[in-house]
Amino acid sequence: MRPQARRIAVAILALAATFAVLFFAQRLLFATQTQAPLKQRLLTVPQVESVSLELSASPQVVLVTLGRVADLHETAQTLTEKIKAFAPEATLRVRGHADATLSSAEEDLSFPVQQGLASGQFVEMRQEVLQEAMKLQVTARIYIDANDVDLALYDRGHAAYYIYPRGGKS
Repeated sequence: MRPQARRIAVAILALAATFAVLFFAQRLLFATQTQAPLKQRLLTVPQVESVSLELSASPQVVLVTLGRVADLHETAQTLTEKIKAFAPEATLRVRGHADATLSSAEEDLSFPVQQGLASGQFVEMRQEVLQEAMKLQVTARIYIDANDVDLALYDRGHAAYYIYPRGGKS
């Protein structure tokens, strides 16, 4: 190998090593300055049981497992405020501890919710969801705001939570 080719090879290796060090330093800094503090803040919210962060994915997602909460909308707003402080582009996803009854109920109730989202007839959607939930023998709480439709389903010791983004964001 000629001396000039060796110098080029050494320079390429040094450049690759520099990029590797910078990449891992950036990941470490991100983990210690963003992920860990965000997780700690979210875990201080009442009834938050666990937090999973997917901030390197696109779109960024923060998955929060909740215990039994009385007001899903208020809890979701609190979580969203804390998330936006650290990861403005991230979206919140919540889940509870659904059993087979609640999972089946959510499947049945998703149709009137999706129809309400598509048509914009939220009063009718809310009434239909609450009536259908009574037929299914689950308790439903639904909250509709300008950004989302929050649906909480309860039976015995289980709870399930769903946040449906509103497409129009009126």
